[in-house]
Amino acid sequence: MRGRVAIVLLLAALPTVAVAAARPALVGTQGADVLLGREGSDRVDARGGNDRIAVEYDAGRDDVSCGAGRDVVTADLGDRVRTGCEIVGRRIHRDLFTNPESQHESEVEPDSLTVGATTVALFQVGRRREGGAAGIGFSTSKDGGLTWRGGILPGLTAVSKPAGPSARASDPVLAYDAAHGVWLANTLALAPGSTRLTIHRSGNGLSWSGPIDAAVVESDNLGYDKNWLTCDNGASSPFRGRCYLAYTLLGRADALAVQRSDDGGRTWSAAATLQLPITGVIPVVQPDGKLVLTFWSGRNGMVSVTSTDGGVTLSGPAGISSLRPKDARPFRAPPLIAAELERGGTVLTAWQDCRFRPICSGNDVVISRSADGARWSAPVRITTGRNVVLPTIGVEPGTGRLAIAYYVIQRNGIDAELVISTDGRRWSAPQRLNARRMPLEWMPQTTLGRMLADYIGVSWVRGRPLVVLALASPPQSGELRQAVYAVRG
Repeated sequence: MRGRVAIVLLLAALPTVAVAAARPALVGTQGADVLLGREGSDRVDARGGNDRIAVEYDAGRDDVSCGAGRDVVTADLGDRVRTGCEIVGRRIHRDLFTNPESQHESEVEPDSLTVGATTVALFQVGRRREGGAAGIGFSTSKDGGLTWRGGILPGLTAVSKPAGPSARASDPVLAYDAAHGVWLANTLALAPGSTRLTIHRSGNGLSWSGPIDAAVVESDNLGYDKNWLTCDNGASSPFRGRCYLAYTLLGRADALAVQRSDDGGRTWSAAATLQLPITGVIPVVQPDGKLVLTFWSGRNGMVSVTSTDGGVTLSGPAGISSLRPKDARPFRAPPLIAAELERGGTVLTAWQDCRFRPICSGNDVVISRSADGARWSAPVRITTGRNVVLPTIGVEPGTGRLAIAYYVIQRNGIDAELVISTDGRRWSAPQRLNARRMPLEWMPQTTLGRMLADYIGVSWVRGRPLVVLALASPPQSGELRQAVYAVRG
């Protein structure tokens, strides 16, 4: 339900909140305002100051002018947001399922990838409390994030069109195979008695094949978890065109598992495995074709494993760093690692850690680097003064500029922020990405806490970061209003 907006109050140090008056427009002051739209079409004139304007999740077409200052707008795709608004997030999808098992409307856990001017995002739609979701949604932009078209991956779950064999789906991730010109969407698909790792293929990011089984285990217990996908697109790599699917193989003891495909995701090898504790593996490929896999390994902290023969065999584990996180509950935000390849081939990792706080009072984003995937630099923190979770890295091709997006746990809810670096050493001040703070009650329940994501999508488009993340709006008539947004940083 739309929040009412009141006449703004002028305060020297704090933003003011505007509530509806008997006039057609919502008008701010020359100071910092929070302007909350109403149901239907609003005209907003924020005027001066660093304003926050939320006009999302309604059927009307809003018209937003921001004026001077650095403004943050959260809007729908059809809204008109004028050029004076600096940070603009637009809802790019919506949960329209009605199955009784899910918490509607909810969308969580987006991954995104940009190739040229095309960005594709994947995410869970209709989150279920016990895990997974009713289906996996996608949204694709062909013009640098200005317009989006979306749908649901076909043939996957009972509510997909056509219907698929699985009851739930989770952990959607993307890769692009440049050698074969194909987008690959990987999903963990769950049904009574079986767990599948599936691959959907697309030549354009809009029309998708039915699911291909890369791995199947027949068991009443969960067989796989926290899968990730990448492809070797290196011009000089001996394994160019090989794609890697990495995941946790569950059993009496966990194991790292890596499968490979040389035909654009149509067929997959048997898994190379290494037995050790593993959660949230992220594979990256260096220019010479070396595969580097980073993950959280329980009490071992953050760990890496490499392969020099294209994923056929795996090295022993190498320590990246110990791990000391502050517990995020009742918000679901496990201390997973993020990894990307920097310009020149260095592997950059990031995670949430409280080691730099005397009494572990909050998490910072910390980073570590490696030239060879085995020897790692000492962790360095790049944020302070905030309790940060779920950092994700985006690297701009060509320039090597970096962006890291994350959520911030506040006493009365969750915010999202972004930091940028041109050299990997000096970082910008945090930029807020959401117009209104999100109380936990606006988010779906899970067995591990209220959820927005286990990860965020970050890439660069036309010289600016593009962050794809889940944001929550005030519930309406007993239903949530949580969806996936694309924010230009």
